[in-house]
Amino acid sequence: MKAKGYSWPARLKRLGVARSANERRYGVTDPEAVRVYGYHLAPPVGVTAEQLAEEARQEKKRKALMTDAVTKAYTGRDGATTGTSLTGGCRGEALKQLGLLRAEALTAVDRAQQQGWKRTEADRRAKAVNAKWSACMKKAGHTYADPHAAAGDPAWWTKGEGDSAARTKTRAREIATAVADVKCKQRVEYVTVWQSVETTYQNEIIRANKQELEDVRQMWRNALRKAAQVLR
Repeated sequence: MKAKGYSWPARLKRLGVARSANERRYGVTDPEAVRVYGYHLAPPVGVTAEQLAEEARQEKKRKALMTDAVTKAYTGRDGATTGTSLTGGCRGEALKQLGLLRAEALTAVDRAQQQGWKRTEADRRAKAVNAKWSACMKKAGHTYADPHAAAGDPAWWTKGEGDSAARTKTRAREIATAVADVKCKQRVEYVTVWQSVETTYQNEIIRANKQELEDVRQMWRNALRKAAQVLR
């Protein structure tokens, strides 16, 4: 980038302790968090609302530095096409040096994860516990087929519509729904069932694709080794 006369604005260092990517794999599960945030994500551990607001301001400034010319130098592409390929520009050169250009394609790990999830969704045990959860929610006054439908209710994600009182009412309804969601999951042992079923399928997929998955792991090990060498 420097050789082309530009610098790429580095990502901001994330505040606090990042939450586990699996925390919401089966929807909301934290009874304390939903009482405050409903279906919205809680901030990283140890981060205040003021810190989050300042982080958002800094991120806006960072993105303002990504002009069309800078972005083209970084990606090798213009405008809307910037995310369609990892092979162009300085980014492509870096990935090539690290041996990561194969990561552009759907990797064995991605396929394994998707296959495991789809098989779990279709499994009779997962469907049965979905039905139990839905019946529990209905008794609590909320009608949803499954936890994903509840979390994805458009009412929770519509920004800036209605007056303040209406938004406050919707927010309260969201929190009440999320609290009931977690209670019903606990009552029907939702997470236990889904995790057990999905883990079984994942282990089957791992055994069936052992070498391909090992190749991906080795690719990333090599990339980390090369990155360490570059940064010395």
